Amino acid sequence: MQHPSPQPPPPDSKTQHAARAAALEAVREAAVPVVVAGAYALREYAGLVRDTKDLDLFCRRADVEDVLGALTDAGFHTEVVDPVWLAKGFHASGEFVDVIFSSGNGVADVDDLWFTYARPTELLGVPARVAPPEEIIWSKAYVMERERFDGADVNHLLRACASFMDWERLAARFSGHPEVLLSHLLLFRFAYPALRETIPEALLDTLMARCRAPAVPGTERLCRGTLLSRSQYAPDVAGGLLDARKVEIAGYRDHQESVH
Repeated sequence: MQHPSPQPPPPDSKTQHAARAAALEAVREAAVPVVVAGAYALREYAGLVRDTKDLDLFCRRADVEDVLGALTDAGFHTEVVDPVWLAKGFHASGEFVDVIFSSGNGVADVDDLWFTYARPTELLGVPARVAPPEEIIWSKAYVMERERFDGADVNHLLRACASFMDWERLAARFSGHPEVLLSHLLLFRFAYPALRETIPEALLDTLMARCRAPAVPGTERLCRGTLLSRSQYAPDVAGGLLDARKVEIAGYRDHQESVH
């Protein structure tokens, strides 16, 4: 029996389009630098269209207040949800946008390179810039929750952008965590066996050599699983291992502690 082809998700509703366009226009008029990532970036780079609950605006931490101010002036209610990485703007229609300035684990801070290598585009009728694929991969590679795993997004970005990927910059983003990048590159080779040669052999060799390095003294009780999942490694920490977010990631430790 032949199964019907899956139907594409519906386009943005009128309220989604209006709210998201208003947010983009607000930050553009205020001249606050932001780049778009999330589902809209997957559309831009990989042609993947899926329904999305929000618009993801990425900005530097230093610019968060200016972004929220621009959204407030445009009629959004705004709040900082998590001082490590996330704020939100709520439109009167009930739609909302995420204002993201790091990753939930504090690793992938938005810095100047997100803007240096951004791609100009037009989104929802508004001139905008889309975050570079290298930085999107960096932020998504650590999302390995029980209820969410962004590995397929990483694979689709690798497939769509391999011909112009800055592999050296991508590797530099994972300089302290080569295992994370290598694991995704190996999954890409598995998912797309005909595209195995897309990943430079020299990069794989470099990452493998780094992964073979012996453990650094002082990490015997360290658990970096908390960089991959906020909850699934809680039993390890409760059992006496050290939460790497608090030990190694200043962006997480300092801003998380600031609310206590």
